[in-house]
Amino acid sequence: MDKANLKDHRDIGQEQDLFTTSDLVGQGLPLFTPKGAVIRRIIENYIFELLKEQGYQHVWTPHIARKKLFEISGHLEKFREDMFPEMKTKGREYILKAMNCPHHIQIFMRKPMSYREMPQRYAETSTVYRSEQSGELGGLTRVLSISIDDAHVFCTKEQIKEEFKKALDMDKQMLKDFGFKEYWIRLSLWDPKNKTKYLGSDKVWEDSQSLMRSLLKETKTPFKEATGEAAFYGPKMDLMAIDSHGREWQLSTIQLDFNLPERFKMAYIGEDGKEHMPYIIHRATFGSIERFMGVWLEHIQGNIPLWLAPVQVMIIPIADRHAGGSEKLADELREKGVRVEVDNRAETMQAKIRAATLQKVPYIGIIGDKEIAEKDRSMSVRSREGKDLGQLKLSYFLERVKEEIDKKI
Repeated sequence: MDKANLKDHRDIGQEQDLFTTSDLVGQGLPLFTPKGAVIRRIIENYIFELLKEQGYQHVWTPHIARKKLFEISGHLEKFREDMFPEMKTKGREYILKAMNCPHHIQIFMRKPMSYREMPQRYAETSTVYRSEQSGELGGLTRVLSISIDDAHVFCTKEQIKEEFKKALDMDKQMLKDFGFKEYWIRLSLWDPKNKTKYLGSDKVWEDSQSLMRSLLKETKTPFKEATGEAAFYGPKMDLMAIDSHGREWQLSTIQLDFNLPERFKMAYIGEDGKEHMPYIIHRATFGSIERFMGVWLEHIQGNIPLWLAPVQVMIIPIADRHAGGSEKLADELREKGVRVEVDNRAETMQAKIRAATLQKVPYIGIIGDKEIAEKDRSMSVRSREGKDLGQLKLSYFLERVKEEIDKKI
């Protein structure tokens, strides 16, 4: 497809009724419609299950915290310009969180930890808030409310390599499942000429960067280095996905952190009975759910695969007398877990087919006298590409749909 003819994700979102914006709510604060919320929920469930399989425990934290938490973490020192200002109420000061890591650190520190309990892996898809410039806000790719599929691994030095590999494998699996075929790794380093941007000593930075570089080499992961792109508390590995139109996007990130454990005086009890400082791996597979959805919708140009489609099948009765049979068939599909709608509007069949095609519904089922008369329930099926698949028995159609969903195609 010619890049000049590419649809922006905002246009796709409007055509398919996935999200909207409101001047009263504000720029950079998208509102997800029922269909858009279905996609979000599937994405969140996907990462929930993927992390659960890898031994992560899911936690929950509030959206605000005392100012002191972010003073200790260094966010107010190095990240204040991107945070919302303090809220003062009844003699107390709170701040909207811009990161989940300080909260997760408090969960780790709730009790003494033994080396036998390491690593501790916490995951939480949570909304954080960052004060971007108004001119930078747009659609889903630049927002004020950022839902991060956040995860933090608290581990020993000996466990870093294995946890790093697991995180990288999960990121690669996500890219495959969501249809990204090409990517490269950016090793984001600090800028030693501008040390005021970062926390920690020269030695801590050089050691952590050297470790991350060696991990990438050991796992035979091709990478390019980028000076000045590190987080303020440590170097990071950014997964740069290449979309179907040749554009590069930063999605997943894996960050190695030696600084926050020191600032919070974190410790676990080692095999020698003494206290040792853990290391933190910050990681997110999708990054921001909103931004990922914007990038992904443009990557697939709105052709949402069946397993993610908010409406997987649109049933269209040819005439009013076929409405009852259409609803019964839709109920049978719903019982099998298929997301289905019936278009009972007072429109012609052709108009309904055009509407479903514009919505890019994967399958359109036509119900008329012939389909209702069949002993075995059936419908005439069309794909969103316009291919006529003929009259299919419901049992066969369900097998086909299940196979496509299982294979994520």
